[in-house]
Amino acid sequence: MSDIKNKEQSLDQESSRIYSLFYSFFLIPLMIVVFGILFYLLFAVITEEPTDIDQLLIKLETGSTRDKANASYRMNKLFFNDPEIYNSSYTNRIIKIHNMSKSEYLKDNTLRLHTIMIMGNSNDTTFGPILIDELKAQNEEFRIKSIEALGKLKYTNASIEINNFLSSNNSFLEKLAATGTLGNIGNKDAIPTLVELINRWPSNWLESDGPELRWEAALALLKLGYVDDKTKKIINNLLNRDYYQSYNELDENTINFVILKILNILFSIEQSQLLISFSKSIEILAMEDPNLEVRNYAKKIDNILKK
Repeated sequence: MSDIKNKEQSLDQESSRIYSLFYSFFLIPLMIVVFGILFYLLFAVITEEPTDIDQLLIKLETGSTRDKANASYRMNKLFFNDPEIYNSSYTNRIIKIHNMSKSEYLKDNTLRLHTIMIMGNSNDTTFGPILIDELKAQNEEFRIKSIEALGKLKYTNASIEINNFLSSNNSFLEKLAATGTLGNIGNKDAIPTLVELINRWPSNWLESDGPELRWEAALALLKLGYVDDKTKKIINNLLNRDYYQSYNELDENTINFVILKILNILFSIEQSQLLISFSKSIEILAMEDPNLEVRNYAKKIDNILKK
């Protein structure tokens, strides 16, 4: 009888031990994993940034100041990365939001600035007249962002208004934005204005107008398929790292950015004869430049020239 009792106790102990092992090595970890997944999904739902344009527009229309700022940032990023996601059903709502930001009772300068940027990234030329109207804004930042937005839209009808910003009465930043936009719009009627801008150096050049203005004008002319001796000299200088030693305020990242920007423009030019003037500078970059990205980009253009 005692043997049977001992066996029963032994079985109970063994069963308890097995259950403990199962509980410790399987059930508890499983519960931790399940709760971890549930927590992650809940956190993802709460923190996920919306990518639905209609949802973002609702936030711009009715959200708090923080919601509007976040929604406008997201929309600009989405349209910039993929212009194809925009459709005309958004147009009137964006115009309404822009008008709301300018109204007397709902005035919101941050939202106004962001909607200007959204218009530029939308690839919708319907916004062209609205952006031209913003060129008359009292706030310089509105004017500059509108200039840039018109350039992104390649809105040819804005060429005359943009040209007017190159007068000496406007700020350096307005001139810089206007110069780049004239190149982006692609209207060859802007060539004489840009050539005149370069020729004003140095006798008719304001102290506030930095060298970047001449550089931008040369790049704009290059985009328009126009290259003269002065333009060649400026661009070849910008493709030479030694040239930047005269400008201590420019750090290495800025210099790399400028060189890559020029190489990107050169790579996009279909008329290969325009590239010949810069072949030597490109070859040196392809062989010797310390920045790998610059070197590889220059090699691609160099290969095109050698075909």
